[in-house]
Amino acid sequence: MKNIPFKAVAVDMDGTFENDEKQFDHERFEKVLTKLRQRHIHFIVSSGRPLSRLRQDFYEFLDRIDIVADNGSILTKDNQIIVRHVFTYKTGIKLINFIQNNYPYVQIAASGLNNSYLSKKALSNFKNLMHYFYPNACEIGDLINIPTSDSLTKLTLECSAELAHELELKFNQTNPERIHCTTSGFNNIDVMPSGVNKGQGLKYFLRYFNVKPEELIAFGDGLNDQEMIELAGYSYAMKNGHEDLKKIAKYEAPTNNEMGVLQVLESYLA
Repeated sequence: MKNIPFKAVAVDMDGTFENDEKQFDHERFEKVLTKLRQRHIHFIVSSGRPLSRLRQDFYEFLDRIDIVADNGSILTKDNQIIVRHVFTYKTGIKLINFIQNNYPYVQIAASGLNNSYLSKKALSNFKNLMHYFYPNACEIGDLINIPTSDSLTKLTLECSAELAHELELKFNQTNPERIHCTTSGFNNIDVMPSGVNKGQGLKYFLRYFNVKPEELIAFGDGLNDQEMIELAGYSYAMKNGHEDLKKIAKYEAPTNNEMGVLQVLESYLA
C-alpha cells in the first residue's frame, strides 16, 4: 500500500470543499473517505459555518468525520460536542449593543448553542442568506433580547472586512472579556471569544489523535483559514483563494468548482 505522508485532513467549506453552488460530490467523497479510513487517516471539517449547517451538509458522514464549527468555537467527535467556547451572556449582549450603537449599518447574525438569531429588522437579502447558513435561526425583535438560557459562540457581520481590526481593538480596549475578529477576506467578519480560531481547534484534535502538525494536510481559501494553513505540514490554498493566503500556503490546489480538494486527496491515495 502506498505510503501517505499525512495522518489527518482538515478542510474549509465555502470556496474550498464546496463549489460556488454550495455542493460537493457525495459519491466521490464517499470513496475518498473510505480510503482515508482504511489508512486510519482522520477527516476534519474546519469551517466558519455553525454546527447546525454542517450537520446537514454531512448528514450521511457524521459518524466518520470530526468537526471544527464556528471557526473553532465548537468541536464535535462522533457527532457529539466535546469542546465549546462561548461568550458570557453579559459580554455577548454588550458586544451586540456595541456594534449596533457604533456601526448601525452592520447586519448581524448571532450563533448560539441552542439556536441562532437574526433581527426581524435585518435586510431581507441578509436574512435569506443567513437562514441557509443558520438553519435553526430565529428572528427576534432585537438581538439584545436573546434568551438568557442560550450562550453565544460567534457573531457573523455583513460589512467590509477592513472593519475587523478596528472593531476588535475598540471593543477590547474597554472590556476584560476580549474578542477575536477574523474574515474570509470578503464582505463579512466573524467575531469569536479571544483565542478561538480554526488552528486552535485543530490543535486539540491533533493532540487527541496523537498526530503531529507536520502530519496534517489542510485546505483553505480565505483569511480565516490562516491559522490552520500555518499549522499544517502540507498546506494548500485553493486556486480561487485569497492572494494573501496563497503566500502562506506551501501548495496550491485546483479551484473549488473543480473539486480541487478531492483531486489532491485522490492523487495521494491513488
